[in-house]
Amino acid sequence: MSTSLLLDLVNSRLVIGDQVHDELGDDAEASAWLHSHGAAGSTAEVADARAVRDVLVPFLRGEADAAVLEPWAGAMRKRARVGESGLEWVDEVDPARAIGARALGEWAALQGEQGSRIRPCAAHDCQHFLIDESRANARKWHSMETCGNRAKARRHYAKSKIAATAG
Repeated sequence: MSTSLLLDLVNSRLVIGDQVHDELGDDAEASAWLHSHGAAGSTAEVADARAVRDVLVPFLRGEADAAVLEPWAGAMRKRARVGESGLEWVDEVDPARAIGARALGEWAALQGEQGSRIRPCAAHDCQHFLIDESRANARKWHSMETCGNRAKARRHYAKSKIAATAG
């Protein structure tokens, strides 16, 4: 799966100590970020991206109810149109909610029988989210190289400390 607007959006603001790295913090940077994700980067899109990110992050962490997504779900419509090949369905989205609606559509596509494919990294000290593409939908860490290795090192250290005190 290629990088997605949804995943990049929820990973676009990280707080480390007293440092905040926000890819949408500056209007010009936010516009360029949106442009790199296939949007126009308009002022309305920047505002929408910030607003939907502010509700998606707590929602994906299980800290907010799905009702917080309603402004974007309510902005999405399908309209029937008769074309050369018969009846066609056309997506219509309120332009002021277009970024959020796109992110919400990506989120909906990641829901399945085994649960959601997008979730927070399992490392207690990590703010990243991941999209699990594994068959078993069992991936835990956004990065095995960082969070996964640290978790394994902590477990190994704890086991060796227990073994040292027992022996």
